[in-house]
Amino acid sequence: MVTIGLFDSGFGGLTVVRELNKQLPGAGVEFYGDNGRAPYGPLSREQITGYVRQILDFLSNKNIDAAIMACNTATAAAFDRVKDKYSFPLLGVIEPGIKGALAATRTKKIGVVATQFTIKSGAHKLGIQSLDPAVEVIGQACPQITQLVESGLTAGPEVDKAVSGYLGKFEGSGIDTLVLGCTHYPVLLDPIKRYLADGVTIVDPAVGTVAELKELIGSKVANAGSVIPTYNFYTSGDPHLFARVGSAILGWPIERVQKVVL
Repeated sequence: MVTIGLFDSGFGGLTVVRELNKQLPGAGVEFYGDNGRAPYGPLSREQITGYVRQILDFLSNKNIDAAIMACNTATAAAFDRVKDKYSFPLLGVIEPGIKGALAATRTKKIGVVATQFTIKSGAHKLGIQSLDPAVEVIGQACPQITQLVESGLTAGPEVDKAVSGYLGKFEGSGIDTLVLGCTHYPVLLDPIKRYLADGVTIVDPAVGTVAELKELIGSKVANAGSVIPTYNFYTSGDPHLFARVGSAILGWPIERVQKVVL
């Protein structure tokens, strides 16, 4: 069986697991959610990189064939520092988001919503403008969205207030594309669509990330036969909360979550 390791600061990376199940349903999963130390957005690059190394060391003992840093903040902070340190291929989620946005935009005006760290790093803006300097990139940090998803709150007045407030920055901006630069944000896709101008294309980097993985190891999955893939979940937070919220995000029940504090 082919097994993919994934991790995030919390629940957001499960949106990448969900996409992995769509594109590569034969692949097994080892997922670590660092909910006990979330959010990563306010942390320093050094702190985030330290956490990333701990998690990748943990996943490296799970006989994985590849790993996805299913966290934009972790990717912005540490991908370049750790990408060549392990025996398995490692993918981040920022570059696929950049490619998806450039393919989608017509007006060359792109919005990015992400954590404080990711926006401050300029990872999306620098990446987009390195490929097309004519593109205008407008970033908006949305820290409360991550906190809402981590608490299991995905609908209601509090969610609407937060989403509408953050997306208000893009009113009159002329953007025709919005990158969801945090894997938590697809969980709130419906309210995001509701408070976004008509005609704006939403880019979920999970789609491009898994497509890249499929090109990389898809043949291994196809050749693995009819073995039913195993999904294992670990969290540094509350396993019961993880199972409840995680099941809602994935759309299928998580039977067991193991608490692992690194």
